[in-house]
Amino acid sequence: MNTIRELWDNSEKTYAELPAVRWLEKKEVKEISYKGLGESISAVRKGLKKEGFQGAHISLIGTASVSWIAAYLGITTGQNIAIPLDAGLPAEDLAALLVDADAEALFLAPKLAPYAELFTAQCPKLRKIWLLQEETAEGVSTLADVKAAGEGEADVEGRTASEIATLIYTSGTTGKAKGVMLSQTNLARNVENVNYKKDPGCVLMSVLPVHHAFCLVMDWLKGFSLGAVICINDNFMHMVRNMSIYKPNVMLMVPLMIETIYKKLASIDASVPKAAVAQQVFGGNLEIIFTGGAHLDPFYIEKYAEYGVTILEGYGMSECSPVISANMPEDHKPGSIGRPLANVGLASHRR
Repeated sequence: MNTIRELWDNSEKTYAELPAVRWLEKKEVKEISYKGLGESISAVRKGLKKEGFQGAHISLIGTASVSWIAAYLGITTGQNIAIPLDAGLPAEDLAALLVDADAEALFLAPKLAPYAELFTAQCPKLRKIWLLQEETAEGVSTLADVKAAGEGEADVEGRTASEIATLIYTSGTTGKAKGVMLSQTNLARNVENVNYKKDPGCVLMSVLPVHHAFCLVMDWLKGFSLGAVICINDNFMHMVRNMSIYKPNVMLMVPLMIETIYKKLASIDASVPKAAVAQQVFGGNLEIIFTGGAHLDPFYIEKYAEYGVTILEGYGMSECSPVISANMPEDHKPGSIGRPLANVGLASHRR
């Protein structure tokens, strides 16, 4: 598997009738199948070509949604380069990143529509903005318009393995955020070499920001490769409630989330059976939490194990697509960051 196109086409064909994504609209759980999502991705891919975008840098600013992932994969399974940005940044900062990234087009969350005027004024290469919504709207372009533009058009071939798939901006912990160029094969091989298996239809609940490489690769791309149902957490404050709704088997978390949830576990009367607590807090089916991004005290790994949940810690960075090493279900040691992936080489450099 060398490209995102290969990954997605295989998943759509293999798991066509299975649900691919679930999300909440008010209190109702909605879902779309792999086939349905694939049709949306294909429509975006063809629509972008019809609109004149081939080999273009196209940004996305928004939180996780079916529209966001259809747009992202419509970009990266075709001939364009995706640039996901943090929707929580100030408008001026986002405009600066759009300029730095040479963005020619933008998919923008509807709630951020007021930013469009600023972006148009400050980003000279930006020639099109679409709102990330499935409905058309008067006076603005939307994702629905992109899809409509591609109706009746021939499909678009994907990029080659060595070509750039995405530009991920780092958090800027050592200064100004920098764009990391990741190729199609960088992402596809990282998915392939994070070698854990789950049955198709397993439930994966996504709680991390979708513009981060860790979430994008380990939740979305890896999840799709497994035929998982990826459930969107609509708000960090609703995470525990949503676990009881979606009943996930696998999750990705940063250590702070693990520590925060443990406070809730610890606050429950010790006389309550741990299986009942796991049902109440995790939804009853949670088996694995993958974590990274900071050190996790092994104390939490031991405590979560009492509730039937295995925490697997790893290490990575955006520049490495992002996973470098990870503990796996069949091979893990509390307090370690696991073994390097099979396609990763490590060397020690002394000064």
